[in-house]
Formats: sequence, C-alpha cells, structure tokens
Amino acid sequence: MFGLNAGVVAENSTRKVLLIEDDRMVSNLIKSFLEKSNFIVKQVFRGDLAKQAILEHKPDLVILDIGLPDLDGFQVCHELREIYDEPIIVLTARKTDADEINAFHFGADDFISKPVSPRVLKVRVEAMLRRKPMKEERPLHVIKSGNITLYPQAHKCEIDGNTIRLSSFEFLLLAFLIQNAGQVMTREVIYTTLLNRKYNGAERTVDVRISKLREKLVKEGMTQVSIDTVWGKGYTLSESAA
Repeated sequence: MFGLNAGVVAENSTRKVLLIEDDRMVSNLIKSFLEKSNFIVKQVFRGDLAKQAILEHKPDLVILDIGLPDLDGFQVCHELREIYDEPIIVLTARKTDADEINAFHFGADDFISKPVSPRVLKVRVEAMLRRKPMKEERPLHVIKSGNITLYPQAHKCEIDGNTIRLSSFEFLLLAFLIQNAGQVMTREVIYTTLLNRKYNGAERTVDVRISKLREKLVKEGMTQVSIDTVWGKGYTLSESAA
C-alpha cells in the first residue's frame, strides 16, 4: 500500500506526529516515509496507549487508524479530544459515509481512506499543519464577537471569560465565521478556504462540523452570537443586540 520513494525531496520540518496504527508493517512504512521529510514520528500500536503518548510526546498532529483491535478508534478519538486540541487525521480502510461522519463527530479534523499513496498522506499532513502555524508565527491579536473571545496565538476560546475546548478545525471555523460576520459563507468557500479542496455538492463534512460547533458553543453559554443555516447556500454568524 505504501511504496517508498527515495526521490522525494525532504522539507524543512521538525513537526512531531503521533501515529496510532496496529499494523506494524503499515506503521513502519508511514513512519519511514514521513521521517524522510524530517517529521519526528512516535509510533503507538494500541488505542489504550494513545493518551499517555499524547502527554509524553506532545505531537503537533495525530494520525489515527480506526480499526484498532483493542479499543474502537472512534472512542480513542473521542477520548483524545478531552486532552488534545491539535489536528487528528483518521486513516482507515472504512469508506462509508457513516464512518466519515462519525469520525468528524468524535473530533477528527480529516478523514483519509486506505489505500492511500504516501505522497498524498504527506501532503494532507502538511496542509493540516499549515492551517495551524507555529506559535511564534501567529499574530498577536484578539478576535471578539458578542460574549466570545478568540486568542489565535494561544489557540484559546473563551465565552464570558471561561475557557472552551475546541478542536483545531473548530477554532479555525469559528474564527472564519466571526471574521466574516453577517455574510453568508457558502460550503464551497468553507471547503476551499479551510479544507483546501473543492466541495463536491454532496459531502456532509462541514454540515456535521458546524452542527457540533454550534451545539458545543450553545451548551457552554453562547448567548450573544448565533450561527445560522441559510438553506441551500451555507452559514452565517450574527450578533444579537443584547
């Protein structure tokens, strides 16, 4: 599935990747390929070891296989989101719409079906990391809307001063909507801007993420801002007069 190519040009990267994959041959091939591009790769072969690996390794990104033998990958993803805000890429042999929707529901930032070429996997990893720059590169500014405050440098969200845990994509999505408040953001624009790919007219990825983000914010006390669905077009964020 993963054919290594010695001719790949390594990029100047020292980002850390946690690879949770029980198939040791596949895991070793992914690790070898990413290391040729100067990624630091920590391997874990069991889902129950994922949390401890996060705490010890502090990765910039996680690649997670869903078909783990000891612990369901969706459960692993859900548990990681309790302590981890960085990108999670699901890499799985499962290909149904239900599996993809479940992956995003439980906190994944991207969904890649096996088999996948190592070049494509590396590009997807790099694209995900580009959306979340290194801390020293992030601008020092605050984004506010109603009772929501975002601190891009710290990747921190507050509602009425209380910190709210958001995934990497949820944070980017909320910041994007706030910065374009009052305007209808179509699915095409969201896919192109935040996911770096075209909307195919049928995919539900953004719909699921918007729904989950809205539910989380309302539960945590969002009262002066609303994220509304504009049927047949997309989404818009509005501030109330309160």
